[in-house]
Amino acid sequence: MTKAAYFAAWILIGLACVARAADQPNVIVIITDDQGYADVGFQGLPASKQVVTPNLDKLAASGVSFRNGYVAFSTCGPSRASLMTGRSASRFGVEENEVSPPTSEVFIPRVLGPLGYASAAFGKWHLGESGGEMPTDRGFDYYWGDIPAQKDYFMKRLDDPPSWKSGTQKPRTYGRYVTDAYTDEAVEFIKQNRDKPFFAYVAYNAPHSPFRTYEALVQRVVEQRPEWRPVYERMKEQGKFPAYDFGNFKGEHLDQEILRLCYVSMLLAADDGVGKIVQALDDLNLRGNTLIFYLSDNGAALARPNDLGGVNLPLRSGKGSVYDGGVRVPFVMSWPGKLPAGRTSDLVVSSMDIFATTVALAGGRVPQDRAIDGVNLMPYVTGDKPGPAHDYLFFRRQGRNAWSIRAGDYKWVWNPGKKKDQNIDDPFLGPERSPDGGLYDIADRVSEDVDLSTSMADKKRDLMKLYESVAKDLPDARVP
Repeated sequence: MTKAAYFAAWILIGLACVARAADQPNVIVIITDDQGYADVGFQGLPASKQVVTPNLDKLAASGVSFRNGYVAFSTCGPSRASLMTGRSASRFGVEENEVSPPTSEVFIPRVLGPLGYASAAFGKWHLGESGGEMPTDRGFDYYWGDIPAQKDYFMKRLDDPPSWKSGTQKPRTYGRYVTDAYTDEAVEFIKQNRDKPFFAYVAYNAPHSPFRTYEALVQRVVEQRPEWRPVYERMKEQGKFPAYDFGNFKGEHLDQEILRLCYVSMLLAADDGVGKIVQALDDLNLRGNTLIFYLSDNGAALARPNDLGGVNLPLRSGKGSVYDGGVRVPFVMSWPGKLPAGRTSDLVVSSMDIFATTVALAGGRVPQDRAIDGVNLMPYVTGDKPGPAHDYLFFRRQGRNAWSIRAGDYKWVWNPGKKKDQNIDDPFLGPERSPDGGLYDIADRVSEDVDLSTSMADKKRDLMKLYESVAKDLPDARVP
């Protein structure tokens, strides 16, 4: 080979590498914490009119929002474990918080790294705090968040959490509202990795309790929703601004309107973050090569006697439940030029699909040695592949003696209202008392309030058998 031919060959190889990199889109997953199904403007529900989410509404308008968007679990840790692995966390015994996925489970960045992706996680982790369980142990190149003291930083206007990179801790900085800090760090990561494909996982604590906000956020809510002004005046009378801490939010005689306004303002901070991330992509000319997922980790918490700020209506129940109020969430995919814009879809999708979709777009393969519950959503959303993306979705909370399965428009819920091996009513589970659970037509009655067990006994029996076949090989849930 002549010297000229040699250099020409290397140029062609270089161009091929550039072409491959250009074909690999960036993927950003933005997840909120305990956000209600109704608590975003694009849902168009009565409670949606109380919130201020212009950037989320714009994101939905730029892509596809799913009426039937699900997560695999109705509580934080197992939900996030399912998203990261593409598998129901029941498959590896994780059904409660404070139980970490085994290190043998493959997280998204573990697959993406060998494909040339940079990856980073920001914000809430909740997937383990000891050795071998940190984000950087799970394949992420970089993590900026708050472990092990993340509970102490929920929404506090304190010194920023420490961050880790390759096991080293950066010096703390001071003064930022933690929701804003997560956004700022994510934007910086995007800027630093503009020339390579990247995966960013942005996990806001907002609008999870405890309820802490600051006056400028509340004022902006009031400007857009003047009906909140009397509530804002009551907040000022308490003399807690410029920063506001709701304090004890579990009493029986709370000002529910103030709590709700705190929640709405915290959600606005997350919405601001979405806007800043999208703007950074636009400024760097990366938006056309970036797929954004947006969702909540589970439904809003309904800790009676008071609801904790969020609204799931018209769905039944909330966080902790296997009814749709616990597992059905706001869910958006946006990728200008690749996905249709402004579409509201009835396709049943799951947070577990993020794994398979991301890996497929990166040019990789999902693990072949284990069941993967998620699917690549792209051909279903673009219309290249007709039919449902899932034959069924199942949900189990063994410790609460509750499980359910949805297939098509119907859902069977086993929810006797008692914790396993305890004769105690569980307020999260609702009034279901049928000895073999209830059957619901989700498409016809989204609120799961009409039990069809008698009129559709055969359909109920079919779903019970389907769940039995799905669950027969699941391990027992591990205890925290």
